[in-house]
Amino acid sequence: MKKPIIISTPNAYGFGHDWTLVAEGKSFYLGQDVKFVRRAMCCEPQHVVNAIGTNDLSKPTSRRKLAQFILDYFSLTPAKLRDLQPWELCCQ
Repeated sequence: MKKPIIISTPNAYGFGHDWTLVAEGKSFYLGQDVKFVRRAMCCEPQHVVNAIGTNDLSKPTSRRKLAQFILDYFSLTPAKLRDLQPWELCCQ
């Protein structure tokens, strides 16, 4: 059974919130969304919105798309995620 991959955010609408990536049974703190997108992914938030098709992260499907986008962007496989510490993806 495939483990869920999601982005957890305290206030799920739009940007300006802290993100946590939950994958492979672990939680990876990413930091503030805009900082993470700009610093770690080297792109603008609008690029991510266009890629996942929404900025409304109140829906689980949107959060799953975002999580998968991040995993794909960094080529994070289950094996790589198992070796990462919870803070290693953080951008603060």
